[in-house]
Amino acid sequence: MDKIAYDICSKEYLTELYESKKYGLPKIQADILQKIGIKVSTGFLCNRLSENGIKLRTSSQARRVVAKSLDWDKSFLTEEQIESVDGFLIGDGYAHVIHDKKISRFSCGVEHKEFSSYMRSFFLSYDPSELKYYPSSSGTSSGTWDFRTRYHPDLYIGGSRWYPPGMKKSVPDDVRITPTSVMMWYLGDGTVIVNNKVNTIILRLSTDCFKREQVEDILIAKLRHMGIDCHRNNENRINVSAKGIPAFFDFIGRSSPVKCYDYKFALPVWRFESKRIKTISQELSVDYNRLLHLVQSGKIPCYRASEKGRPRLLPEHIEIAKELIKTGDLY
Repeated sequence: MDKIAYDICSKEYLTELYESKKYGLPKIQADILQKIGIKVSTGFLCNRLSENGIKLRTSSQARRVVAKSLDWDKSFLTEEQIESVDGFLIGDGYAHVIHDKKISRFSCGVEHKEFSSYMRSFFLSYDPSELKYYPSSSGTSSGTWDFRTRYHPDLYIGGSRWYPPGMKKSVPDDVRITPTSVMMWYLGDGTVIVNNKVNTIILRLSTDCFKREQVEDILIAKLRHMGIDCHRNNENRINVSAKGIPAFFDFIGRSSPVKCYDYKFALPVWRFESKRIKTISQELSVDYNRLLHLVQSGKIPCYRASEKGRPRLLPEHIEIAKELIKTGDLY
């Protein structure tokens, strides 16, 4: 072979094209032909790669390069990514797990384009497809906006925890309950119902597809550990108590990252800031009956959601109570 061909096939040249740019042998042949006008054989290139210590791809690796697949030898997995995986899969996300190859891809189909885009943004490292709209075949819904990632071993690490071999979707013991994962869960599978007429509120997280023990022993236990009071209802879903709602929104944040779900955060301000007299008596270490008396007598103002509603103290009312402690009126 012409010495010029040997010279151009340096280690630097082949490393850049074959490893960095992921060129296949035919594409390197074409590049050499364009540069020096010589058509080299694939055998010649294989020898040059070997001589320069560059390992040839396996046939499966070569197919992935041709298909522009992700580099399976490169990991993008971080703790933050695992949080996103768990938030995605606990709610509207789905993982197609191939256990024998130890790879997986994620997909999602939801009603709102904005929410689908939000979910997609957590998996940009895995080259997700562009959003695509699928109208409802039955006409009973508005259709869905879908995307799917490419296959990658990282996603198998996360997805196989939720889809063990031969089993249905299950909650892993090490599921991450973080502001990120719970926000994704609440947006996709959370419901809030406020009835101002009777002063009631229901905040529910859907978990009906999971086993009872997974809901109680894993999810509820972890939420309670974060200070969020909740319980399992008769539909195998999680109800966050009225007492737990302020802690829930303190945990994930009080505003929605997507406008389509702003309504899930549209709660009266007093739900976040007011506290019951019993709670305040415990926090201030004062006598409950004495505090109640001062509220009923009007010496400490209070807030009532309805005419006959229970008295609650807002931050400014609590400050008045603290002043009365200093004067000795509250003890």
